[in-house]
Amino acid sequence: MATLLNLPGVRIQEVRLGAPPIAGVGTSTAGFVGMAPDKTRFPNLLRQVTSADQFFADYIRDPTAPDDETKGAQQNTNLGMAVLGFFQNGGTECFVVNVGSEAPGDIKKGIDLLATREEIDIIAAPGIIDAGTYNALIDQAASTTNRFAILDPPAPVANLTDLQKGGALRPKDSIWAGFYYPRIQVSPVLKKDKDDLTADPTKKFFAPPSGHVAGLYARTDGERGVHKAPANVPLFGALAVEHLITDAQQDVLNNDSVNIIRAFSEGPTVFGARTLLVNDAPDKTFRYISVRRLTTFIEQSLRIGLRFAVFEPNNLALRQTITRSVRGFLDGVWRDGALFGATADEAYYVRFPDSFNTDTDRALGKLTVEIGIRVAPPAEFIIIRIGLLDRPANATA
Repeated sequence: MATLLNLPGVRIQEVRLGAPPIAGVGTSTAGFVGMAPDKTRFPNLLRQVTSADQFFADYIRDPTAPDDETKGAQQNTNLGMAVLGFFQNGGTECFVVNVGSEAPGDIKKGIDLLATREEIDIIAAPGIIDAGTYNALIDQAASTTNRFAILDPPAPVANLTDLQKGGALRPKDSIWAGFYYPRIQVSPVLKKDKDDLTADPTKKFFAPPSGHVAGLYARTDGERGVHKAPANVPLFGALAVEHLITDAQQDVLNNDSVNIIRAFSEGPTVFGARTLLVNDAPDKTFRYISVRRLTTFIEQSLRIGLRFAVFEPNNLALRQTITRSVRGFLDGVWRDGALFGATADEAYYVRFPDSFNTDTDRALGKLTVEIGIRVAPPAEFIIIRIGLLDRPANATA
């Protein structure tokens, strides 16, 4: 029916009322720093890459070029193997910094560039294993609080105690990073790459696992959610591991939060899910990678999703609107299985504590909302109790 603008009377206008919905932020955009196969391409620039084909064209050579093409790179690098492994394992978007060399100073500058993009969720410097690089990655993740660092292992370690707490090759403790061992064997891509089929182990082609593991994070996030531990899942494109780890060795290393890649029948499999927090740490809240990343996901989603409330009148109506928005978001997180509780009220709460919202606080423009969540950590240890019966199982006691 036509609207009669000049006719006196009552008119109906439909509008949407209620709290603005909060959307979850991304969790699997990676940032990689290192030397590209063609180190002359886009040096010291932070660039978005959305496919393996784009990486080939931008940092190696045109993938449609013939095998005897003389232009472009002829040998892969740690960065190249990592980015290709990221896409092979389910990654969809990453940012790349080609530093042109693996000198510590150049790597540090490249890592600093990653901090300029807020949407990066996972950071790594593939194959760079010096303490300065470890620290730069960990410190950036801790200071930005919106990303997680994946740290690569050294080459085969003669003494595994070097990877344990206090060991010479171990990164510093952190709830913002995961440390993986050992390297993985991959297929050669370029003409001068080593031959993975030879029996000579020195000629096998090993890659740092960080790129493949970052892709596994993305795959797990997409299939199950960020609350699912990125573990007990095979790495696509990995043929073998550089160092076979026994159950007894992993028992010791896992205690100090070294995430082991095991050679299982289904292929090299990530079989660890811990942050770099040793077992005897006094606070074990963020022992697991999934707990750290889920908490980060919730924090960042709320930080962005509640921007609508800034500069609104600080009154009871605003509190009610915020409560509805936050509960609507956390209800979805709980229903996805990320929070523990039979009901939503058991899984989380949303409060405005009087002690943080006094008249003085309101006069200063402050509104404090307190949110409590009960996360569901991974079942790292499955215990099976078996008893031998001396009577039929269905017999009454």
